[in-house]
Amino acid sequence: MPVAPDIAVELRPETLAVPASLEPAIGVAWAAAQARAGGRLFNGQVFSVSDFSDKRISGCLVEYRLAVAAYADPALAAALRVQPLSVCGVLRMPDGILFGRRQPGATYEAGLWQTPRAGSVDGGAVRNGQVDALGQIRTELAEEIGLDWARITSCRAVTLVRHAATGVHDLAFLLETSAMFAEVENCHRASGCTEYMSLRAVPETALAGFLAAEAARVVPAAPLFLRAAGLG
Repeated sequence: MPVAPDIAVELRPETLAVPASLEPAIGVAWAAAQARAGGRLFNGQVFSVSDFSDKRISGCLVEYRLAVAAYADPALAAALRVQPLSVCGVLRMPDGILFGRRQPGATYEAGLWQTPRAGSVDGGAVRNGQVDALGQIRTELAEEIGLDWARITSCRAVTLVRHAATGVHDLAFLLETSAMFAEVENCHRASGCTEYMSLRAVPETALAGFLAAEAARVVPAAPLFLRAAGLG
């Protein structure tokens, strides 16, 4: 769904009641995710979407373990009605669009190519009852790519994509930078972040061919983000 470039994300004073009967399945899903991640997961709070329009997204904070369980099991997703919000970036460089290959042990979409940066909106993004989605993607970009926000020349929201099976909502932003891929790659290497096995720049003229050749290894939402940004 196309969205306003400055779409607002609003926090509601709601809580999610978890039926006791679901706790065993939630525990199994969380333990499996922890094992894949080597015990690095932290059960903080993430934003769950209640409703949305092209100008506003509303929702509440829920435990991260519920979002992980919902992602792992569509039946749990339907029962819990957890709909996590992620911010996703399409980074447009002068020499191409940035793609990153996720690690095989990643909680979400392991081993697939995606347009970095992407991450769940968490409680740290809340400011006076509003969720700073732009601030979240700024943080994610610094942590996982290492690129300073001063190198971003423009940023705007372009689309909201809902994944029917898991309930995950991806809010995608188009970020433009004057930094060439070599600089971005050096920033990523210096950051020490291991979120991605590798990075690559795909020239805009080669996007269609790349997406066709790597169709089975690209996150399903990436072509939708690119199309919404006028690049697909």
